[in-house]
Amino acid sequence: MQLLKRWRLTPTRAILEILMIAVALCYLIPIWMVFSNSLKDSTGAGLMGLSLPSKPVWDNYAIVFRESNILRGLYNGLLLGLITVVSNVVVASMCSFYLARIKGKISTFFYNYFIAGLIVPGSIIPIYLEMRILHLNNTYIGLVMLFVTATIPFGIFLFTGFIKTIPREIDEAAIIDGSNPYQLYFRIVFPLLKPVTITVSIFVFIAVWNNVAYYLYFSKSTQYPLPLSIYSFFGKYSQSWNLVFADILVGIIPCLILFMFAQKYMVSGITAGAVKG
Repeated sequence: MQLLKRWRLTPTRAILEILMIAVALCYLIPIWMVFSNSLKDSTGAGLMGLSLPSKPVWDNYAIVFRESNILRGLYNGLLLGLITVVSNVVVASMCSFYLARIKGKISTFFYNYFIAGLIVPGSIIPIYLEMRILHLNNTYIGLVMLFVTATIPFGIFLFTGFIKTIPREIDEAAIIDGSNPYQLYFRIVFPLLKPVTITVSIFVFIAVWNNVAYYLYFSKSTQYPLPLSIYSFFGKYSQSWNLVFADILVGIIPCLILFMFAQKYMVSGITAGAVKG
């Protein structure tokens, strides 16, 4: 009875449920439209309907894999994404350990300096000129440096907040047992950062995967990840929406799989990392 009372449908609750269903449909309908039209011929897909075809055209995916250079785009995205994630996690977590444990004007200044990177937008022209002077345009190293620099503030924000929730007594016990600073961090503190590490990794990877501006300005077409290969593919097959939809669906699958397996860590990582940040 208690459970029934708690879940009793009131007018306010009914309105909220309807609103939430409407919001969910705003996300689900476009995905369904992409999926259903990716299985049609070019004429059927051009109508942008929501119904499934009577006879699916699976050859659309074969054409996409053959013509859109998916494997190259997947390689680029995974290479740049994974290197950026590892670099971000190592650098941001170590900086955050210092900022969270050392109290003083210097640590406060640097924390505010890094957090300002979440607010202040990057300017393309100065970055382009700097990259050209350093001869880093159209290189993987230059792209990694750009992505790490752009995502470090977010990592420091979450890591610092999460580390503040870890009792200092753990540090003191490890020091009493003879741990040096590196052993304290890598053996004691870092294993406790698993939820926020996964959260930062997911958001950083998606940011690298979907960053259009940096790839267009600072890389060449052979370095495009999978989403940018869709952009190039659309220019070639702009009249064949069935192929475009098939390419889009293939492009979102990696991020979808990543989110499905790691979503349980995302909420805990964000909430714990933002509470005291």
